[in-house]
Amino acid sequence: MIKNLILSFSIFILVSANLYAQKCNYEKNEVDAVTDLLVKLTQPKMLLRVGGQPLYVKGQSIGTNKYLKLRIYNYVDFDVQEEREITFTLSNTQEITLYPRTMPVDSSKIDSYMNVSTLLVYKLSSDQYLQLKDNAIVKFKYYLDSGFVEEKIKEKNQYSIMTVLRCLE
Repeated sequence: MIKNLILSFSIFILVSANLYAQKCNYEKNEVDAVTDLLVKLTQPKMLLRVGGQPLYVKGQSIGTNKYLKLRIYNYVDFDVQEEREITFTLSNTQEITLYPRTMPVDSSKIDSYMNVSTLLVYKLSSDQYLQLKDNAIVKFKYYLDSGFVEEKIKEKNQYSIMTVLRCLE
């Protein structure tokens, strides 16, 4: 009788865990052959529209380092300033400000084609990672040539960053 009860309880726990487990989709989930570090890169999730164009978020981990990547499409007459900070307002009213990681410039590709999108990469501290992983994003503040712009995030997209960052655990 006790064995049946333990077996039933174990099955219940496994079924419950599967029902509530997050489904993660990755572009990359492998060990790097050179560094032996686990590299994960999530599929993009839409956060909001900037100037009418979609802004997607991805999470990436390389070993223990965590990154948030934003892809902004540039089909309109403004550019989000790549070198400027961005700020997220969380559902608990706390603000998280991120500064972009400088990206190397490939001089062979300068002026050879029109960029239709910009990739912004932000390295997350442990505290930033935990805050963004555990709280919904309600506002996004970014910088244009004309100054800062703050936009509210639609309720259906407020968990986009949480979702991609939780897949990095």
